[in-house]
Parts: sequence; C-alpha cells; structure tokens
Amino acid sequence: MDRFYTSPELADALVGLATLHRRTLTIADFACGEGSLLLAAERRWPAALMIANDVSAASVGSLRKSRPKWRTACSDFLNPRSVRSSSLRNHLTGVDLVLLNPPFSRRNRQTFEVAFGDEIFHASIAMAFVVNSIPFLRTDGAILAVLPDGCLVSKHDEPVWRALHKQFKVEVIRDNARSAFQGVRARTCLVRMTKLSIPLAASEHVASPPTLAIVRGCVQMHSRKVVSSRAGKPLVHTNHLQNGAVTSSGVYVVGAVLTGPALLFPRVGLVTPGKLCVLGKGRRVTLSDCVLGVACESETEVELLRQMVLADWPTFASAYRGTGAPYITLERASRVLFNISTGGRLLQTEASREELA
Repeated sequence: MDRFYTSPELADALVGLATLHRRTLTIADFACGEGSLLLAAERRWPAALMIANDVSAASVGSLRKSRPKWRTACSDFLNPRSVRSSSLRNHLTGVDLVLLNPPFSRRNRQTFEVAFGDEIFHASIAMAFVVNSIPFLRTDGAILAVLPDGCLVSKHDEPVWRALHKQFKVEVIRDNARSAFQGVRARTCLVRMTKLSIPLAASEHVASPPTLAIVRGCVQMHSRKVVSSRAGKPLVHTNHLQNGAVTSSGVYVVGAVLTGPALLFPRVGLVTPGKLCVLGKGRRVTLSDCVLGVACESETEVELLRQMVLADWPTFASAYRGTGAPYITLERASRVLFNISTGGRLLQTEASREELA
C-alpha cells in the first residue's frame, strides 16, 4: 500500500472546504498516516473530537503519544472484520466530517468489494475508503477527500459514483499541482461530498449518461489529407479555437462535416474559457479528432449554452481528467453539459449528430 503523506498546506486547503455548523464536532480520518489532516482540523476546531485510524501500528502508536486526547484505532479499513473488531465500531453514524487522503496506487488493477445500500461493488482502493467511510457519517455528515483523477473517471468506479450521487452532492473543488506529493507526480483533486437532505428517488436518478448531440471529429492530424477547397471542408483543430471564435485554418480536408450553429471545445489538453467557441450558423467544417462539437438548433441556443458553461466553468473544467494529459470523453462531456444545461433541453438534435456519422 502506498504512503504519500499530506503536506500541511494541502491539509489546510482540504479542511478549509468544510461547511460545518455544529458546536461539537466529531472528525475522523480512516487512513490517517502521520495525522496531517486531523492536525489541520484541530487547528480549525480545537475542541473537536478526533478519531484517527490507520493500518500501521507504528503510525497509530506515534499519534497516541503525541495526541493522547485523540481516539485512535489500528484496523485495516478495507477489511470489515478488522473494522468491526476495533474501537471504530463505537463511532458508527457518529461522525460529522470524514477527512481522507486514501492510498490510490492501483498495482495490478486490484479492486475491493464494498457495499453501499443494497448493492455490492468492486471499487478502486481510493473509492473503497470513501464508501467504507459512509456508515460512520451522521445524517448531515460530509466527506472531504484528496482523490486521484483515476477514481473520478475509471470504469470500475463509475457505477459507485452513480449510486453515490443518489445520496450525496459531489463537488470536485479544485485540482492539485502534480507536485503536491513528494516522490510521485499524480493528478489529484479535492472533493467534497455532502449528504442530500432528500435522497433522489430511483426515478429521479439518471442511471446512464444522457444523450446529447455531441460529436467527436475524426480527422487525425498526423494522417490528414489536404485537398482543394472544392473537394473538402475547412479543418478545425484545437489551435483554431481562439477567444471564443473558430478561426480559419486555410486547410481543407475530406471528412465528416459539422454544420453550425454549434459549440466547439477541445477533447484533450488544457481547456480554458477561450477554447469554448461558437461555430456560426451555416458554417460547415470538418473537425480533427481532438475537437468535440455540440450541434444546436439556433445561434441563440448555442450562445445560451456557452454562457451556461462559462457561468459554471469549474464544473465543466473538472470533467477534463486523466493520469496523463487531461481529456474529456463524449460520455463525460454529455453528462456535464446535461447537468449544466439542466432539463435536457438540448437533447433534441439527434439529426445533427447523424450528419456526422
């Protein structure tokens, strides 16, 4: 199991995301290591009860000496029997805030069985820590976690996230620098999970990603064949998305054609508000495979969508994830745009998508 401890700066940043209003608090970290997260919490709430658990007897022993008022336990948090036989069982449904920086290396793609509600999942190690923390929360409790990007986008964890969204508001608050942990360059982020006061009923939950008329270009830049303006359509690559407008490449290629009005944005790389560009009505282009487009019914609709995304930019930008260069998939783009636009008003342009088929 990897051990990359949390710096005091990162711990303070995570704790700073808490929105707790109780006078007496119980705060827990079930992978506490040397206790950085709880120490940050103690600086903010000196009177709070701290619960520290770790699988390492040495780490727990050290904390018992340095923080004798903390409740400590030494259990394997991924093993229900180990947890039940520890003092942690005394804190079920009694924790206001869970702080986590769980292990997240996935050697051999190992998964862990976890239970949430009536369902059993096989999750990544980071997700397993999140799910196993939930029985300890009060009804209005919250989880603040440092999570790897892979946990947010992996296929293994996707069903778990869908289930969690029924009972939690999940917010990816910020991305951390890749140098946030000594000895490893990992993409991580700070996530806040707050229990919904009224869980979503099954009928309200979107079990699968909604269908938006989002298309991905298909021209590969390294193998594109340039033709005359009579034989092809203007190529649009990521470098032609500038300051909200689609600039002219002066290069014509053969490939699927997208007709404006549409909203274009990059599929891979650093996304900025200026890369969110409007393709005007009637303008016909061919997209590279690094560009995505949302065909819209009118210029008013595409501009409305653009303004909605800009107004909720952190949510949109957080959909670009990955252990290497950040990227967004069609599925993720569909989900985040659906959530931003709310109500699925933009689900009516299937014909536009078929145009690119």
